[in-house]
Amino acid sequence: MPVTDGDAVCVPRGHHPCGVPYGFEMCYLNVMAGPKRKWRFVPALKVTWILERDA
Repeated sequence: MPVTDGDAVCVPRGHHPCGVPYGFEMCYLNVMAGPKRKWRFVPALKVTWILERDA
């Protein structure tokens, strides 16, 4: 669903907090389906350093 600055979104089940640093845009899509529930995502290249730092 489209969300803009200051909007709050109700998620029917679960807890899905999202945040984005100032100056960045955020697209958020959360879908898990099938027999194995496994996160599969590719981060934007300009923020991969965060994952490497926190690994």
